Amino acid sequence: MILIIGAMASETVAIETLIQNKEYISIASKPIVIGRINQTPVMLATTGVGKVNAGLLLSAILAKYKIESIINVGLVGGFNPLKQGEMVIINLATYHDFDLSIFGYEKGQVPQMPTYYESDQAMLAKATSVLKLSHVTLYTGDTFTTSEIEQGACCDMEGAALYQVAHLYNKPILSIKVISDVIGHASQIEDYEAFEHSCSERFKTLIGLIL
Repeated sequence: MILIIGAMASETVAIETLIQNKEYISIASKPIVIGRINQTPVMLATTGVGKVNAGLLLSAILAKYKIESIINVGLVGGFNPLKQGEMVIINLATYHDFDLSIFGYEKGQVPQMPTYYESDQAMLAKATSVLKLSHVTLYTGDTFTTSEIEQGACCDMEGAALYQVAHLYNKPILSIKVISDVIGHASQIEDYEAFEHSCSERFKTLIGLIL
């Protein structure tokens, strides 16, 4: 079974229309849909916003269900030269708000964990062959970022937590994101609010292409 996971209903709601033979369940008080897309068994999960919500739900799912691979979809803030509406593939994910560098760790590195979590190479190659998108680094933290971290990268509030859990469970994961707002632009907040409500159809099209 392939797990498709996003943070907000605005990111996942249209994907649900692709699913046939739907079964609705709840895990950790979160809504889950199980069924098939193009004859492929899938589970669609919406975690809620933030690292704890993301890690909690993915852990609960992987502890109970036989998941073959994980596809994360969602909105991200982008750093120049990325553009609003641009779709990107994540090749590396890390935290921007975790810092034990005073003890000799790299910034973003959780002890006994890698600094950067890698997308599964086979999934990355397959998605790239179909979508022809840029590969970028994802920075995750529990804050809505309004200042630049790294040019050409992006940031969210869940992704690296999903990658960390997938790493611990040894499950392949890939994340595909859409730039909702360009960080540092004067209209960043308004751009995000306007874009959030129109993103789900793009993720529906994306999933239809790669499954």
